[in-house]
Amino acid sequence: MDYVSIHDMFGRLKASRKVHEIRKLEGGRIMKRLHFLVLTLSMLFPLTHTSQSVKPEAKTPSPEALAAAHKVCTDLFSNLAAGKTEEIATWITNELGYTNDAASKMTLKNNFKSKLDLVVASPPVTPYGKLSGYDLLDESYLPNSKRYFRLTFISYHEGAPLIWEFRFYVKPDGKVLLNHLEWSEKNPFEYMSTPEMRYPH
Repeated sequence: MDYVSIHDMFGRLKASRKVHEIRKLEGGRIMKRLHFLVLTLSMLFPLTHTSQSVKPEAKTPSPEALAAAHKVCTDLFSNLAAGKTEEIATWITNELGYTNDAASKMTLKNNFKSKLDLVVASPPVTPYGKLSGYDLLDESYLPNSKRYFRLTFISYHEGAPLIWEFRFYVKPDGKVLLNHLEWSEKNPFEYMSTPEMRYPH
C-alpha cells in the first residue's frame, strides 16, 4: 500500500467520523425536541382530560319540594290512622281531579272514600285494618329533572301491609302537586322489583 492510499484511507476515516459526529449531534437535537414535545403533551393532557370529564351538576328536586311532598304523605297516613277517609278522599280529588266538573269530582271522591274505608276496615272484612305505622321505602327522581319525583311507602295494618306510591309534579309557581296515587295489595318484594320501580335506579 503506497503513501497516497494510506493518506486517502485516513481522509475517508476522518470524513466518516465527522459524518458520524454530525449525525450524533442531529440525533441528540431530535431527541431533545421529542422529549420536549412529550413533556408538553403530558402537561396538557391531564387538563384536557379533566375538562372533558367534568359534567354539569345533575338536576334534582329542591329540598323544599321534597319536604312539601313528605308532609302531605304524613298528613295522609295520620288521617288514615284516625279513620278520616273522607278528608283523604277530598284531598286526593282536589289534587287529581282539579279539572273535573262538580259532578265528576263528587263521583271521584266517593270512589276513593269507599276504597279507603275498605283499607281501614278490620279483618275479616278486609285483610288490612287499622293503621299501626308506615315507612318510606324509596325516594326516586327522574334523571336530570327537578320537577317530577316519586315517594313509595309501606303501611302496616292489623292483618297485612300495603304499598303506597305517590308521584309529584312541581308546578311552575313552585307548588307541589300530586300527579298520581295508588296503593297495592301486591307482595312488597314483587312490587319493588318490577321494572317500573327499579327505574331510575
